[in-house]
Amino acid sequence: MAVPMVNLIEFRHVLDLLDGIASPAIVNRALRAEGLSRNVLAQDVGFLPYDLEARVIERVARTLGDATLGTHLAQRFDYSSYDAYARYVLGAKDLEEALYRGRRAFALTHPGSEILLRRQEGHVLVGRRTELTTVVGHRHLDDGAIVIIGGVIRHFLGPDWRPAWVESTGTDSVSTTYLQQTIGAPVRAGSEMPALAISESALSAPNPNPPGSHQRVGFIELPSLMRVDPPETMTSAVDQVLRTQFVLGDLSEESVASRLSLGRRSLQRALKTEATSFREVKAKFLEQRARALLAESDLDVPTIARALGYDEPHSFRRAFRTWTGLTPHAYRLAVREK
Repeated sequence: MAVPMVNLIEFRHVLDLLDGIASPAIVNRALRAEGLSRNVLAQDVGFLPYDLEARVIERVARTLGDATLGTHLAQRFDYSSYDAYARYVLGAKDLEEALYRGRRAFALTHPGSEILLRRQEGHVLVGRRTELTTVVGHRHLDDGAIVIIGGVIRHFLGPDWRPAWVESTGTDSVSTTYLQQTIGAPVRAGSEMPALAISESALSAPNPNPPGSHQRVGFIELPSLMRVDPPETMTSAVDQVLRTQFVLGDLSEESVASRLSLGRRSLQRALKTEATSFREVKAKFLEQRARALLAESDLDVPTIARALGYDEPHSFRRAFRTWTGLTPHAYRLAVREK
């Protein structure tokens, strides 16, 4: 089961843009309503469920009374915020290769979603598919995707390029009309996914600003350059969410399932197909956090135990010995003597 996720790089950038369009106070209220905080998003790298971004944007949009907020955000979106991913895509020799690169590496920014290329009516439809069509606020993400994909295409075809048409998932006249005015092309509303139509002949357009040899980024280098390990399974998605919930102080199965927009039993069934359980995934996460806190901090054992959700230090010591064969104190001495 693939859960659409979003790289924290994007989420943080979107929050910065929302701060400028609305205000930090309004954005903070939207985050709190979704059980989030700036501290959660301050983690260096990682992913969050993509629907959280949709719901935060929707809450801000409702406060502002702006049905076109997704398009407004995308107009201000700095594609270079993706850093190595953006350099990889925009470093292609021509537009066709850039689209292929974007599709191939999309899991590094949006695991669980995909870029699709379809031939239709002498054109190539470039779209982005997620499983968020029932999520409140998905329309903001969909409209934004159209504008951002269009920006990548204009890198190769110039600022005056316009698609033959646009496919939008929305149907309301206000946002559809504004999207049409922004893109400068007719919009086919109520479509399966957000997409732009490019003439097949345009795919061979060369890169007007090809990178030098020392600036080139290869696909194999991307994960390490971006310092990410995209979740490809439910197990890894749960691990990502546990990182968020650790900051919030709630590592319960119910809270993790809720973050993933799943019922508790659905989460259990999904993990069972991967031959594991929430208890096992959580135990591995706690072991990793415990090892890191003991090795990298001077916190005493009772404090670490409380941070990991143990009411009694003795219970934590017993669990840690089960994991490692050592007491927390012995482990700390051993790693610091290396």
